[in-house]
Amino acid sequence: MIDREVKWKAILQNDSGYDGRFYYAVKSTGVFCRPSCKSRAPLETNVEYFDTAGAATDAGYRPCKRCRPDLIEYQPIRDMAEHMKAAIDSYYNNKILLAEELAKIGVSPHRMAEIFKEHYGLTPGGYSSRLRIQAAKDMLLQSDEPIVEIALFLGFESVSAFYGFFRKHTQMTPAEYRKSPAIAAHAAPLFWYPYENSLGRFVITAAEAAITAVRFEGMPCPHGDKAKNRLTDLAAKQIEEYAAGKRKRFELPLLPAGTVFQKSVWQALCTIPYGQTRSYKQIAAGVGNPSACRAVGMANNRNPIPIIIPCHRVVGSNGTLVGYAGGLEMKKRLLDLEVSYSQGAAL
Repeated sequence: MIDREVKWKAILQNDSGYDGRFYYAVKSTGVFCRPSCKSRAPLETNVEYFDTAGAATDAGYRPCKRCRPDLIEYQPIRDMAEHMKAAIDSYYNNKILLAEELAKIGVSPHRMAEIFKEHYGLTPGGYSSRLRIQAAKDMLLQSDEPIVEIALFLGFESVSAFYGFFRKHTQMTPAEYRKSPAIAAHAAPLFWYPYENSLGRFVITAAEAAITAVRFEGMPCPHGDKAKNRLTDLAAKQIEEYAAGKRKRFELPLLPAGTVFQKSVWQALCTIPYGQTRSYKQIAAGVGNPSACRAVGMANNRNPIPIIIPCHRVVGSNGTLVGYAGGLEMKKRLLDLEVSYSQGAAL
């Protein structure tokens, strides 16, 4: 049983951790609320406590229209904040797509900033900047991407803008950060965690700000203790949606490790439409080297993020299924899945 003093403190602090554990009613207004209600705190002498919403209703109190204590799962402000965060997690490096997604929420930028800061302690812009700087650090330390490519990936219009942003947050230039032995020695660890859905078991690996690998069951796991982060969970959710035919495009920041040529091949793979296939020869022509079919095949086979980077959509010139890290049975299963859902509206 919760002490009255603890309940009163929870009300004063709008503590959502006590929502559903008790309710309070205000005698002067005839209304009852959740502990997290943002309405002005009543006088303590006017407060009456109840264990359930039904008990408050039976005592003659009406549910507050702001916090809706009669609908324990109805938390529109929290849901709005979570929607904002999910949008920023997916589109922090693309201002246009991020603006479009946030506009769907239907509140002013000022109110949006208030809600987000209330739930996460910083503004949407501040959170987006945090993701961008972490992604920049990861890419500088864990890849050989040219700095100009990192700047473009993160949505900067120029290298100078990226340099200014990076120096503001680290007091170093990107080049200095990349070359610093002390920084490299304390590089952020990778996160990895096993997940399972109808396609089977996978290990998803991520840096702080990008997915780095998807491994099928039986493939070696990364070193160190398993630990998930927001991106491994997001990738697992999107793979599950894909397996159920509810997703045809992945919306995830990716950081595959490879050579410049391999990355050009993996980028080309991401342009193959859902439910369609391309030959190695077509991919080779698409990356500007028609005679590099063998090299394309090797790059395809070394794709570190299968399913999300759809190397399963590459087949032999006569349409035959050839090598796949997850096995030909898995490759056929993925292609059959896409064909079966390819007539649906794009998601």
